[in-house]
Amino acid sequence: MEAITEMKALITRICEEKMNIEVKPDVNPEEPIAQEFSLDSISLFELIVNLEEEFQFKVADDDIDKVGKMNIAELHEFIQGQQLIHG
Repeated sequence: MEAITEMKALITRICEEKMNIEVKPDVNPEEPIAQEFSLDSISLFELIVNLEEEFQFKVADDDIDKVGKMNIAELHEFIQGQQLIHG
């Protein structure tokens, strides 16, 4: 659960500090990240770029929409999997 809390905090920090998106205080980690963080397609792409830099992995263009539909736990698992593939 700690990893989920850390991922939520990281996404919140990226949205607020780098993307100027105000994040609601009661983000539900079970809901899709695009919905919970109010991300349109451009801001979702920007979030992914920041996550790629943070975790040193790449998201295939075909997976961008899938990432937006993931909840925080699923995103965490996805990033770990990508790090194994690309690491």
